[in-house]
Amino acid sequence: MKIKKRKVKPILKRARKPAEAAAETRLRKIVKPVLERWRVIAAAVAAVVVVAAGIGGYFAYRHDREVRAARAYARAQGKITDMVRDAAEKSGEERKLAEDEIDAKTASELESVVERYGDTATGRAAKYTLASLYFDQGKYDEAQKLFKTLEDKASGLEKALAAKGVADCYKARLEYGAAISKYRDVFESHKFEFPAVPVAMDLAECYRETGRPKAAAEMYQYILDYHPLSPYAEQAARELKNVEAVIATKG
Repeated sequence: MKIKKRKVKPILKRARKPAEAAAETRLRKIVKPVLERWRVIAAAVAAVVVVAAGIGGYFAYRHDREVRAARAYARAQGKITDMVRDAAEKSGEERKLAEDEIDAKTASELESVVERYGDTATGRAAKYTLASLYFDQGKYDEAQKLFKTLEDKASGLEKALAAKGVADCYKARLEYGAAISKYRDVFESHKFEFPAVPVAMDLAECYRETGRPKAAAEMYQYILDYHPLSPYAEQAARELKNVEAVIATKG
């Protein structure tokens, strides 16, 4: 009977395999987290690139909108300017008709800019101009809606002017209580800034119309004390004398 000899691997070779396996396991334990971290970092970098591209695209879009709005507004102004020049050469009834046509055309052009570019700075400027035009035409409800929309979305001086527009519409409709309340809000918010000066004049007028000459006098005195160099100071001084005369008469 022939006995088969078993091949015995050298001791070194046999001992190497578990050591290699152990080394491979240790290497995997070290490398795997690193690879996972790099995958996360790569994904984060990719996300940042996508977001940056999105932000860049958004700002490019906003810039393009502003440019288009400015061009549309400039074209509208050009058309109106041409009509005004033509009207200046006319007289009598013909000129009156031309001026009415200018008002209608101005409103139409501004409405177009507001409708297409109302979300831009130029669109807001067009909206304010349109509201002022409606006010001059006696369309106080339409004007007030536009002023209120601007007030809700604006800030700073733009918000103050829009709020004053809302109050002006109340005053024009002889709603003095609502006008005083609105003017007062604007006045208190901008007491030491220029918007407060014309607002103080409007407040004084409302106080006089509602039989409150002392409150009116306080507004005129405020202008003289805090804004003596404003364009309203001379008128405020005259009106203060008139109001003081009324107060003296009433005793």
